[in-house]
Amino acid sequence: MRGFYTIREIVGSSYYRSRPLAAFRLLYSKWEFARTRTYNPKAMFELAGLDPSVCFQGFDKWEQSLERVVSEVGRYRGQGCINMAEGQFLFGITRALRPEFVVETGVAAGVSSCFFIAALIENGNGTLFSIDLPSNGNAQLSCADATRYDWPERGVAWGIPIEMRMRIGERHRLILEDVRTALPQLLQNLPYVDAFFHDDLHLPEHMLWEYQLVWPRLREGGVLASHDVNMGWIQFCREHRLQRTGLVNLNRLCAVRKNGADSRSNE
Repeated sequence: MRGFYTIREIVGSSYYRSRPLAAFRLLYSKWEFARTRTYNPKAMFELAGLDPSVCFQGFDKWEQSLERVVSEVGRYRGQGCINMAEGQFLFGITRALRPEFVVETGVAAGVSSCFFIAALIENGNGTLFSIDLPSNGNAQLSCADATRYDWPERGVAWGIPIEMRMRIGERHRLILEDVRTALPQLLQNLPYVDAFFHDDLHLPEHMLWEYQLVWPRLREGGVLASHDVNMGWIQFCREHRLQRTGLVNLNRLCAVRKNGADSRSNE
C-alpha cells in the first residue's frame, strides 16, 4: 500500500515527473525513514532530551477534544490532517519547552494548530504564529508535490474549535500570505524562535530553505520539526551532523533539538 502511494506521489507531481534523480532520492528517503520509524512519541522526547512526564502534563484534559478534532477533520479527504501520535509530540515539545514563540508553516484545517494551542493554554504563556496561503474560497488546492487539498472552501484553520479560539485569543496569529515572503518577515520581527514546525509545500528544496532559514533563529534548546520529511531533511541533518537522532520519525515526522538540553526545558 505504501508503494502505491509513493508511485502516485511521483506520477502526480509535476516536480518529480520531470526530475528522475529527485524521484530516486524520494524513494531512498522513504526507505531510510521506514528503517528509523517509531510509533511512540515517548521515544522522540527521550532522543530530544525531554522528560516524557513533563511533555504529557495536562494532556489528559485535552485528549478527548483533540481526538474529536482529528476524527472530525479526518472524515473529509484532502485536509492535511496529522494523527494523534504526531499531535502528542507537538503538544509535548510545547509543554516541555514552555516557548514564547512557536511558528508553523502549513495550517490547512488546523489540526496541528490545535495541539500547539492546547499546550500553550496549559502553559499560560506563549504565542503561535501559523502561516498558510489564503484560500480565496477555492474548492480545492493542488500543489507541485502532488498533494491536493479540499479544505480551502471551508477556510484555513476551520477545524479549530471555537472554545480553543476563545481561550487562546490573540496568542494565535494566523498569517495568510505566501510563506516565501511571510516567513522571512516574521523571523525578522521575532527575537528568536523556540519551536518550528514545517508542514506546507513538501518539495526538498523548499523544505531545506525553511530549515536553513529558521535554524539560525532557533534558540539553544529549541526544536525544529517537520512533517512529510524527504531528502531535504536528510540533507539538512547531514549538514548539521544530526543523523543519529534526526532521522528517527513518527510516520515521517522528524525533529531535532538545537545544541542539546536547555535549562528551561524541565521547569
